[in-house]
Amino acid sequence: MEEQVERMRHTLSHVMAAAVRELYPTTAFGIGPAIATGFYYDMDFGDVKVSDADLKKIEKKMRGIIARKCKMVRREASRNEALDWAKEHNQKYKVELINDLPEDATISFYDLVDPKGEVLFTDLCKGPHVDDLKDLGVFQLDKIAGAYWRGDEHREMLTRIYGLAFTTEEELKAYLAQQEEAKKRDHRKLGKELDLFCSSELVGAGLPLFTPRGTILRDMLNEFAQGYRVRCGYRKVCIPHIANVDLYKTSGHYEKFPELLKFVSSESGDELALKPVNCPHHSQIFASAPRSYKELPVKYLETTMVYRDERKGELGGLSRVRAITQDDSHVFCTEDQVEGVFGELIESAKDLYNRVEMKLRLRLSFRDDGEGYIGDKDMWERAQTSIQKMADKFQMEYYIGLGEAAMYGPKMDFMVVDALGREWQLATVQLDYAMPKRFGLEYTDTDGTKRTPIMVHCALIGSIERFMSVFIEHTAGWFPLWCAPEQVRILTVSDEIESYAQKVSEILAGIELEEPIQHNQLRYSLDNSDDSLGKKIKRATGLKIPIVIILGKKDEEAGEVSVRLRDGEEKVKLADLTKFIRGRAEKR
Repeated sequence: MEEQVERMRHTLSHVMAAAVRELYPTTAFGIGPAIATGFYYDMDFGDVKVSDADLKKIEKKMRGIIARKCKMVRREASRNEALDWAKEHNQKYKVELINDLPEDATISFYDLVDPKGEVLFTDLCKGPHVDDLKDLGVFQLDKIAGAYWRGDEHREMLTRIYGLAFTTEEELKAYLAQQEEAKKRDHRKLGKELDLFCSSELVGAGLPLFTPRGTILRDMLNEFAQGYRVRCGYRKVCIPHIANVDLYKTSGHYEKFPELLKFVSSESGDELALKPVNCPHHSQIFASAPRSYKELPVKYLETTMVYRDERKGELGGLSRVRAITQDDSHVFCTEDQVEGVFGELIESAKDLYNRVEMKLRLRLSFRDDGEGYIGDKDMWERAQTSIQKMADKFQMEYYIGLGEAAMYGPKMDFMVVDALGREWQLATVQLDYAMPKRFGLEYTDTDGTKRTPIMVHCALIGSIERFMSVFIEHTAGWFPLWCAPEQVRILTVSDEIESYAQKVSEILAGIELEEPIQHNQLRYSLDNSDDSLGKKIKRATGLKIPIVIILGKKDEEAGEVSVRLRDGEEKVKLADLTKFIRGRAEKR
């Protein structure tokens, strides 16, 4: 975020707080930062109920404050002076923030002062802010949400008011238009309209159920992603969905995932858990037999579910779930082989996301100085240097995200930009020196000595559920022909065309699409119901079927079909129908 834009948005959060203070004098204030599209402030209104209906009133008060030509004035205070101020004004959240600061800290405040010298609002803040409120660009209040104080679900629930802020009216309008388009593309809405997935309170939150149509889409996307690794020599494996808890204590995941769904077997007394990850299981397949350097790299792939708990309020649609399907893969290799393994996976990710028309950039996810990582710092430094060199070699645009690493090693996260310009983290390739050591994995080297392999983790689409949520919204439900749940639908104008419809069906039954999935048998249906042609077209269009073939008596007489596409209609000779459909499959 540009510094001036951040100053503008941060100042607006103070102006909003000042407006709220005038309207609701007993409000206690939390924090109010600038964010990517504007600003927000977390506030405790006590017994007063504030809703979206109150936003216009607050916004009007803000504009009145700005019209008074107020200024932001910085001043400093000692920690004790700051505490006295917070207690005097019944600002318990500010008291907590101040108490977290060092004893000898010098604390900055900002006063919002009008031309007469009256202080409208004072806030504990390190800045920066605009010097003059005339430089606040354009803004509007957006929505109200709940937010736990300091992100702790055991603390107070505060009211968070969001505002939008941009430097020009055009930018604001463009953002609002994008948001309207996003509502139309919401995967939860389209998932229901296109009959892709559903949910059940009896099954539970965050556990989506996929319909036949949705399952076809899942399978096509998974086969597409795993096909890259099959071509690079990866072999399928299969593991159970539960494991002895000791497996995760050895790997280090037991501490990472305290929400492991544990249970004790009444038959054996074993303490078992639903798996949150697959890598420890795959490590034991590698460990099941003596390994030689001649076998390396050993490459495993598997599409399987893992289970992780989430706060119920954060679960929604497919973007955040408790049962996560991963197109997972793990490689056990020597240090000399790491670059080749990474190279294959990088090129695969680039080609995959190019085919689904999403732009890519790279985040190198490195560790910070926090706790929770396994392995020594020298190992981490070596791994991070290696990953950065590979990003440079393969000419990937990247930035470094400190604190974004996996607990066992750094990773390359592929950040995908969708049709609405939103960025998502989907694919990932991770380098792991730590886990093979923790499990005592070995191979025999050329000189007969035992060495520890390096482990590479990779998911090209990551969570299939999350990828589907992005893909549905990216395409607005108009899927490419190769992965559409239903690719072609035949509509008859009347009963007298039945025999011709059967002839067209026989042609479709013999069509296979070869790109990007081999042996993709055409998926088609016939709607010969008694409904009017208009109703049949509406049904097919509602399901966003890519190719709709309409058959009437004149089509039969001419030996052709009327083809209705998203971008128009045309006549196709029956003899050319196979070629036409294969051509549409190749066209983006």
